[in-house]
Amino acid sequence: MSRDDSDLSFLHGTLLTMLDASDEGYIVIDGNGQCRMIGRRAGEIFGIEPAACAGKSGAEVLQLFADACDEPDAFLRAAAPPVVAQALAVEIDVCRPLARTVMCRSITMARTFDGAPPTEGGGEGSLGRIIFLRDVTLERAAEGSTRQLRARLRALMPFDSLTGLLNQRRLYEELGREHSRSTRAWDSYALLRVDVDAMKAINGEFGAPSGDQLLEKVARRLEACVREYDVLARLEGDEFGVLLPGADSVAARAVSERMRKAVSGEAFAFVVTAAAGTWGAEDEGALRLPEPLLPMPSQRTVTVSVGGALWVPPSRQSAEAVFRRAGDALREARKQGNGQMHLYETG
Repeated sequence: MSRDDSDLSFLHGTLLTMLDASDEGYIVIDGNGQCRMIGRRAGEIFGIEPAACAGKSGAEVLQLFADACDEPDAFLRAAAPPVVAQALAVEIDVCRPLARTVMCRSITMARTFDGAPPTEGGGEGSLGRIIFLRDVTLERAAEGSTRQLRARLRALMPFDSLTGLLNQRRLYEELGREHSRSTRAWDSYALLRVDVDAMKAINGEFGAPSGDQLLEKVARRLEACVREYDVLARLEGDEFGVLLPGADSVAARAVSERMRKAVSGEAFAFVVTAAAGTWGAEDEGALRLPEPLLPMPSQRTVTVSVGGALWVPPSRQSAEAVFRRAGDALREARKQGNGQMHLYETG
């Protein structure tokens, strides 16, 4: 055996050992469309014996693998010759022998021993392609568990992460406590629900990050309108809730009016992106450079609609009913237009 043959045999053996020792499976399809090799791990993931595929065409072998998937066509598309040398990995659900999630990626062979470049696309005249298969079932399960844990932690946290106000769960708790106190003390209280008007249009025009910044600023203005022992919280989306212990209808209307004026009294600053001008000549054939985008300040007046419900003894309405009545009042206020207020004084 010549020195070159010995080196080639050594490299071939090293490569096969490394591939079989790795946790990735692989299928090797040559430029003529024949299956040349199936890795141990690929057979384990899909329940296929590599030796049984000897002499089969690449199409036959890939169909065997596809039949083990929930969506066979999705696997065949992922394993097809890539348009570029290295295609993006695609997530595939395998249903047998065990349910698994597998990342599939088809890569064109990038070099020959004589240095000649392969044909793009892995078609006729190319070296072929390698289809790599990686089992990510445990990774996806861990990611799902992490998401669930984060959701549980958010549910247990008393504060809204965006505005720093109390969250909806905490408002429910405070509402229940105040309802019990008012029932025992024969006292009244009010619940207000405050909604930022035209929030969808603001997000569409300035972007969601600007919308989030607006909610933070609105929260700061609302904070300045309530007493120390009042409860201000952010509910879902662009809605806030305000619990006013011991308040009557006069106090509830006064706080509502104060909040509406605080929000609409001074315009909010937004940043929009605008073209700074056209670069390049106008004559035909001249090079036209892209127009640079520059931040442009914009002022916008924002309004809030307020709906409120009053609980007055000896009402038999529950705290949950008061919360729903405040929501009904908010819908009535919005029917009247932006920046309006509606209060239900009796149950």
